[in-house]
Amino acid sequence: MRRIIGLLWLPATFLVSGELKNALLEAKNQQKPLMVMVTTESCRYCKKMKEETLQNQQVKDAIQGFLFTRVDQYNPEAQRYLPAINYAPTIFFVSPSFKIVNSAEGYLPPYKFLPWIEDTKMKLGMNQTTSSYGTMEQNEMKSHQGDKWMYDMASAIDYATQTGKQLMIFVGSSRSKYSQKLENFTLEDAQVMSALSDFVLVKITRGDSDAKSYGINPRSVPVVYFMTPDLRKLVVAKGYFGPTDFMKYIRYAKSKI
Repeated sequence: MRRIIGLLWLPATFLVSGELKNALLEAKNQQKPLMVMVTTESCRYCKKMKEETLQNQQVKDAIQGFLFTRVDQYNPEAQRYLPAINYAPTIFFVSPSFKIVNSAEGYLPPYKFLPWIEDTKMKLGMNQTTSSYGTMEQNEMKSHQGDKWMYDMASAIDYATQTGKQLMIFVGSSRSKYSQKLENFTLEDAQVMSALSDFVLVKITRGDSDAKSYGINPRSVPVVYFMTPDLRKLVVAKGYFGPTDFMKYIRYAKSKI
């Protein structure tokens, strides 16, 4: 994989560099923070992060003054110079003195990635543009009304940790009529959705490789896992349940928090 380093405020313009070490040294030399994106060749969320989030104009504006490099998760230099990497993509924000200021795991849409940038800039004493992501978050949330799901475990865990919410992970299959019934009837019930306001909702297709890495691999579907952000199981609902019975699982999960 080609590794690149450059000034992110110059759109699509990068200075070629073959080594993470060189990027770190260049950041120190220029006294600018470095944003390191850890990827893998087969990572579809890495591509999504690169093409959607990092190409967003508000994100580009927010990261003016940062240097940037990409490195493969299994590159020896990544393992030498960076903390343990559990998931791709992971983005590390590194100060000119080689201190890890922040790290964001998993795919994040622009309005969720912008707060990470602003927090990093605050910690580094850089000028901030905090008004940008607030407006963007409102617009994004409006545009996604009705799409209550997250589809990426790492991003969901990270978001739950930041917001203090718990996780509700729905594992289903398009071939399972009871999965469809649970999703389209029970999980559309107004009382159920109100009771789930303190949960980050994650939808996973049975057999998803990323979910397997987190121990989410049921033999049959539908299954709903209620978990804490550190993946402690609160309760597991196996099979189809109507709204009234499903509410019992929600209440029990909340009682164990």
